Amino acid sequence: MASAGRVAVGQRAAGGGRCCRREEPGEKTSLKVIDNCLSFPYGDPPVGVSLPQSLRPENRLALHWHGAGLRPASFRLKQSPSQRERREASIALISTRPKVLLISPTALDSRERPIKQRRLHLPGLTLPMLAAVTPRDVDLRLLNETVEEIPYDEPWDLVGITGMGSGIVRAWQIADEFRRRKVTVIQGGIAVTLSGPELALDHVDSVVLGEAEEVWPRVLKDFAGGRLQPVYRMQRRPPIDQLPLPRYDLMDPSLLGKWRPVQATRGCPFTCSFCSITAFFEGGYFKRPVDQVVRDVRAAKRHGTRYIAFIDDNIGVDFDYSAALWEALIPEEIIWMSQCSLHISERPEMLRLAHRSGCRMLSFGIESVNPSSLRRVDKEWNRPERYREAIRTIRAHGIDVSTEMIVGLDEDDESVFEDTFNFIMENKISVPRIHILTPIPGTPLFDELMAEGRIVSEEFGLYSGGFVVYRPKKIDPLRLQAGYWRLYERLFGWRAMLSRIGWNRASLGLFMRVFVLGVNLHYRNHIKHRITPGIV
Repeated sequence: MASAGRVAVGQRAAGGGRCCRREEPGEKTSLKVIDNCLSFPYGDPPVGVSLPQSLRPENRLALHWHGAGLRPASFRLKQSPSQRERREASIALISTRPKVLLISPTALDSRERPIKQRRLHLPGLTLPMLAAVTPRDVDLRLLNETVEEIPYDEPWDLVGITGMGSGIVRAWQIADEFRRRKVTVIQGGIAVTLSGPELALDHVDSVVLGEAEEVWPRVLKDFAGGRLQPVYRMQRRPPIDQLPLPRYDLMDPSLLGKWRPVQATRGCPFTCSFCSITAFFEGGYFKRPVDQVVRDVRAAKRHGTRYIAFIDDNIGVDFDYSAALWEALIPEEIIWMSQCSLHISERPEMLRLAHRSGCRMLSFGIESVNPSSLRRVDKEWNRPERYREAIRTIRAHGIDVSTEMIVGLDEDDESVFEDTFNFIMENKISVPRIHILTPIPGTPLFDELMAEGRIVSEEFGLYSGGFVVYRPKKIDPLRLQAGYWRLYERLFGWRAMLSRIGWNRASLGLFMRVFVLGVNLHYRNHIKHRITPGIV
């Protein structure tokens, strides 16, 4: 089907599979005639383009390749085109940019249907970061499946899919659909890195293992040159002080809520045995230069919001770094939230600074109120006897508290449900999230339980934190599964929910109070449909 112009949209060039498209208003034409050579960008001649007679194929003498990949090819012409012919060629507005689609897949519900929402309130940063290292001569689109439909039947040349946790299964479903249409598919992310490439390669053409900022441009170059490899491994971690500015401009604000993602640090210095982040970053903790973080915050603000979600896994563990960062954020007048360890409760001056810089909510992985259970997962530095005072101190400085807790640890018996409920209600936790212990492939916990013969399912779609995939030591698996959902139903019943958020002593403004209420209602709806809260 042709467009109103002279370029047949959707036709594919022979061999390379790249697509012609009509040039957008304001773009400069990429066709050049120099010394009787007609040059087309990105390696392929256009298809379906009406050209003046002297520029047409029958009047070309030879094809000159300027290397493989996203580089020009040229044709020697029999005669030099006139100025009029050059002008007509320019009007054709030729472009042969490869079309690349980057997808962040949604999760699947209990009936294995894709979970959809009208807006994405906490978008990730992976796609904007990959876009930042993608050559500008690539026709690129970012897509979050939670809020968008996947355009399977558009003429894509290459599809890249990310994802973590149980989202790897949905990623494979998407990949299968594209490969049925003969589209090349690349997969990367934490899940495929930790689980290894073998299973993924049944569904995709190539996998990227590790952080991708330095690998992705090479993947694109190899693809364009017909040299795509099945596995790409990160050769080194991308220098933390050289990360590019995320392409916030490619995020559709009409599909997003108020929050925009920014990252100050990567990894976590602690060694919790169940944690995929610790495994992915190999226990490393990497801090970006403060001025670059501020640069990204300003770019996010230009995208239309002052509400920043720092997607760090532990933003407040290096007090010297955090102090410098938060001081620099004060003039930016933002509102921000992130994840942190409870150590910050022991430093009131840090809490005061965090609040001055705009912090209004921190999420803490306290995991359990049982010290014996914490020791089994290398998190004994969490001190349950001090939880209450820590939460009170944090709230007294105007910062609300969200928690992550686990049920089904080896020292847990059935009392864990009542103990967890009482702790959350007594401390008025505004946004509680509960997870069944999940031995994520690639973590020490997975290796330990596999060696003990306690993994009962390797169906990755169940590795969402809401299903029992191993044999607990002190709880029957069926009772653990049922108790998990009953606990959630109690916590998000109307009376319990209003009790938790109605007496919140953090000094939150109207927006944050509405946000906390909205998250609770969102989780309540997901619990009703047996969707693990927080999965999307």
